[in-house]
Amino acid sequence: MVRSAGVDAGTNSYDIFVIKNGDFFSESFKSEKVREDPSSVVEAIESYEADIYAGLSGYGIPIKRFSQLKDYELFLMTLNLDAEKSIGLRSIIEMIRERDLNFYTIPGIIHLPTVPNWRKFNKIDIGTYDKLCSAVLAVLQLSEEIPIERQCFILAEIGYGFSSFIAVKNGKIVDSIGGTSGFPGYTSIGSMDAELAYLVESFPKKMIFSGGIRSFVEECGGKELDILSEFVLKGLKAVEVGIERAEYCILSGKFAKDLEKVISEHYNTEILKGFGKGKQSAQGAGVIANAIAGGEFEPIVRHMEIFSAKGTVLDYLSSDFKSRVLEKLNLYFRSN
Repeated sequence: MVRSAGVDAGTNSYDIFVIKNGDFFSESFKSEKVREDPSSVVEAIESYEADIYAGLSGYGIPIKRFSQLKDYELFLMTLNLDAEKSIGLRSIIEMIRERDLNFYTIPGIIHLPTVPNWRKFNKIDIGTYDKLCSAVLAVLQLSEEIPIERQCFILAEIGYGFSSFIAVKNGKIVDSIGGTSGFPGYTSIGSMDAELAYLVESFPKKMIFSGGIRSFVEECGGKELDILSEFVLKGLKAVEVGIERAEYCILSGKFAKDLEKVISEHYNTEILKGFGKGKQSAQGAGVIANAIAGGEFEPIVRHMEIFSAKGTVLDYLSSDFKSRVLEKLNLYFRSN
């Protein structure tokens, strides 16, 4: 049997989840500690001696072994033009390459052929690789009761940093709103008013991780969960249009249990539990790793057309935006 491991690099923690023969192992590291000592998480990853690993993919890359990644693809995973700030993830990837681990990338939702192009237009982040992983785990969980091809639901991933809302129809992801193009998250601003972006002009990457609901409460008062639940319901209603009507709403992430009661007043709701231990996105990454190796979960991942993911996160920009972005990137890579 395949011993597979999924690794999730979250805003608040790095998590490892290992699957083999019905046994499950998980381990978690604070992201702050990983940035201080990247080797700690790499040594932990290697210690599980998995046959195959998947994860650590940021905004996502179609499935590819880490040893084959080019510098530009590494940039597309982080979208960070500050080399000093992206050195943590780069260090981890380089260590994985040096140790020749059988480690693979995972796509973001924008790479999937099952999401119509007009839902990707002028978007970069409609759901990072970890959100896709949670959706895979949700399909697996529901498959115990509902055949995959009949599944129709919305997944609300309510994390510490960002919130994402994923629509699944006939067992395939067909729409997604969230991350840096969605509603405000607990700590992150989500999408930014274009006029505000114009006035702020140039700003550091870390700014997209701030300005969320926590900031509002600190500055203006209010109850965090009440405000968060309103934006979660807005996200669910918005993405439901893509599937007409959701039969289920599955909740995952840090605030899933806190909001379950409120959301259940509007939807048939359940918590994403997966294998019962470990972070859900890391579990989903482990399922995808198993599928890449041809394990028992391959039919689910293949049905969801994750193996058919292609392109880059920049492919769906209109020509006027794309030309400006590429000009900036060309200048950056020539000078580095």
